Amino acid sequence: MTSDIDSAPSSAGDRARARAYHRDFWPGIVGYAVVLTGVVVWGDLDGDSPWRLLWAVLPVVPALWVVRAVLRHLRRIDDYQRRLLLQGLAIGFATAMITSMTVGFLGIAGLALPVVGWITFGAGMLGWAAGAGVVGLKR
Repeated sequence: MTSDIDSAPSSAGDRARARAYHRDFWPGIVGYAVVLTGVVVWGDLDGDSPWRLLWAVLPVVPALWVVRAVLRHLRRIDDYQRRLLLQGLAIGFATAMITSMTVGFLGIAGLALPVVGWITFGAGMLGWAAGAGVVGLKR
């Protein structure tokens, strides 16, 4: 049997770091949702105005806030948590790259996939989530 030390709940420091991460992360997610809603409603992405290009990339700004939150969290956490986070990110990155190669070769072969970027993004995010879950189970 393992000792109680191995299964203890999060420490006060861990909880404080998690709260700080959530304070950094959620404003970016809420901002992304608000900006994305505005882009979908008012962006006229199907039109021919040059402004549609600016509208199309506008959701990237709050997404950069999320990247900032993850990087700040990475600097705050201890070595073990950092290792788990980076392993999950690495699995997500590898998943996104393999997906990108696959849809790229399918495109060369003539299969038109209009949402290639979203397929790659979704695969990378799912790979990150699944990878983080798997490496977290090995604790």
